[in-house]
Amino acid sequence: ADAVRREVLAGLAHDLRTPLTSLRLLAEAIEAEANEDRRRRYARQLSTHVRSLDCLIDDLFELSRIEAGNVDWPLEHVRLHELVEETVDAFESTMAMKGIETQMRVSASLPPAWANPEKLQRVLFNLVQNAVRHTPPHGLVSVAAEAKGARIEVEVRDTGEGIGASERERVFEPFYRAGGETPGAAGLGLAICRAIVEAHGGSIWLAESSRGARIRFSLPSAPP
Repeated sequence: ADAVRREVLAGLAHDLRTPLTSLRLLAEAIEAEANEDRRRRYARQLSTHVRSLDCLIDDLFELSRIEAGNVDWPLEHVRLHELVEETVDAFESTMAMKGIETQMRVSASLPPAWANPEKLQRVLFNLVQNAVRHTPPHGLVSVAAEAKGARIEVEVRDTGEGIGASERERVFEPFYRAGGETPGAAGLGLAICRAIVEAHGGSIWLAESSRGARIRFSLPSAPP
């Protein structure tokens, strides 16, 4: 337990220090820069790092609330078809720049899940974001969902470098980055996905894949 705590604290220190260092350097550059156009560009970059830091802090609060059992979320019928479409659309420009193709296999007639729509979209957003980040130019990101008995099963798949066998057990741990350091990744996305899915009475796992990463999760179907 102590070793895990030390590793988490080290990850937290690293992920806070990186944007803070950038903020300090950009603030110094703005102060010293006489050219107004460059000052504005530095200011925009500073704002980006502030938003990144805000997201990291939000993720930490989300994890702490869930681990403390503070999960009194209102549940409702959630149509996966609409939610997946909205989530994938959010990455349209990023995927277009990389030439990434997308496939969505989520039927409009799929039975609804019993979930909190905001939290479920957070799970989908994190998984699609990971897939887009790790997929090389002209690769493929796919999202599929199907009914399996009294549950809805969702899959997000990419054609990136995949996850090594030695890392498969750790990818859902906070601050763990498969394959080492990943620019722009705090290592909290999959940990939050697991916490949210399990708080809904579901499960999430890394499925076998001959190419890229293939993450699946299941949630209860909505009651009649």
